[in-house]
Amino acid sequence: MKFSEYLKTLRPGESVLIEHASLSPYPVLFYEIGKNSGWDNILVIDIIDSALPVLRWLKFTGLEVPENSIARIKAGGTSTWGRILIDVDPHKDPGIFMSKFLSNLLSYYRTNKNVTTVIMNPERIIPLQDNRPSFVLYLANAAAGFLGNPYRKTFYFVNYELAHKGYLALLEEAFTRVLRIEDSSVRILKSLNLDEEGTTLQL
Repeated sequence: MKFSEYLKTLRPGESVLIEHASLSPYPVLFYEIGKNSGWDNILVIDIIDSALPVLRWLKFTGLEVPENSIARIKAGGTSTWGRILIDVDPHKDPGIFMSKFLSNLLSYYRTNKNVTTVIMNPERIIPLQDNRPSFVLYLANAAAGFLGNPYRKTFYFVNYELAHKGYLALLEEAFTRVLRIEDSSVRILKSLNLDEEGTTLQL
């Protein structure tokens, strides 16, 4: 099965973890998610401009993304692409940062239904907070708290080569599906359908 076909089997309210390496072709998955959901229904939570190289890679390969149509919560970085809903500073006190971030995210969900949220590389925030275990747990719990909302789906892109091991493990434990990009395919590590686990999807 192709990844684009697999997307159609996901249920509303699911949270999917996509683990990638620095050299993985993960921009292709980003593109397929946007195409499947409709770019107008996409909300990108962009951590320190993590989405920017993805968009540039897709542009160079001829896969156009309507950047101006995409809603974006900007957490650090300098790029100005997309419809920026809010710009929060991840270098600030974690309590202030997370409170502002979550309140704006919840406000967006209240007024927009059938949203597909794509979170780009949240693991990059953790070193900014000195890898504190309390912040790792807080960040993972915040992610798990959105599971089961029937009006949205969520995809987390995490670089497993860089991620805090405890944070990655907490996400794997909480999320409904875990996918890992391996060379030119995607391995299903965890699924609601146990028969799928260990199988691969084609890009």
